[in-house]
Amino acid sequence: MKIPALVATLSLGASALAAAEISHQFDTEFSLTSGVRTDLGHDRSGDVAGVSTLVREVASIPLGDGPLLRVGFDWQRFSFALPSRAPLPNTLQSLSAVVGLDLQVFDSWLIRIEAEPGFYSGSGNFTTRDFNVPFVIGGSYIASADLQWIVGVSVDLNRAIPVFPAVGVRWKFADQWVLNGVMPRPRLEYLWSRELTLYLGGDLRGSTFRVGRDFGDSHGAPKLNRAVVDFTEIRAGVGASWKVSSWLSAEIEGGVVAYRDFDFHRADENYQSKNGGAYGQLVFGMKF
Repeated sequence: MKIPALVATLSLGASALAAAEISHQFDTEFSLTSGVRTDLGHDRSGDVAGVSTLVREVASIPLGDGPLLRVGFDWQRFSFALPSRAPLPNTLQSLSAVVGLDLQVFDSWLIRIEAEPGFYSGSGNFTTRDFNVPFVIGGSYIASADLQWIVGVSVDLNRAIPVFPAVGVRWKFADQWVLNGVMPRPRLEYLWSRELTLYLGGDLRGSTFRVGRDFGDSHGAPKLNRAVVDFTEIRAGVGASWKVSSWLSAEIEGGVVAYRDFDFHRADENYQSKNGGAYGQLVFGMKF
């Protein structure tokens, strides 16, 4: 399941509304995971290692004195090193547009409506059958400068759970401590300085993809031809975020892959991790 960072970027949208000027957010991420013991069916298991890459750029454009128009693109790719004859795709990737609106309601509410129409493929190629339009609707209630409540819902008709709700809170409960309990990356943050933040948290990542028309035949399971697969990964780790300048930030993070799942829910096939593996990642963000 892919839950776009709707709640994590609501504060950026609020700032852009106040500034009444075009702003850009560019993010890129590179992540490595060690081999994770995974069920391969028929009493088989094997280690599955992975590499994931994300590139996302979104521009926020004021529409007069009203809402913000959000437009951009998102590309994400998961590549896996698989045991021989494993009934799993070695590539999952998506390429989508980002189209949405930020609406300020009354003085304390910010509403986001955002869709990501695009291609969600379980192979190295994109076809028209891979097209899908997941979307999110979320709201942030600003109770005070130190406390914001967040609610949202993610909708993907191809997913096993088509409608996925989320509730979160961002609470600065002490001078140097922030509970950033916002999906998909809840964190407990320690503000070491104005430039450096240390954190402990989790990461729920994944999306829904469609594998190729011959995928099942090539893996000895014809019912998986053109099947839809939900990929889910849950991580727990520690990291540091460094504000390099007013427009550039960098993060380094490492920890454990606590859970990984390839769920061909319509074909009634499911392959889960057996043991945790290690991961490390680098993230760079730019605002201008």
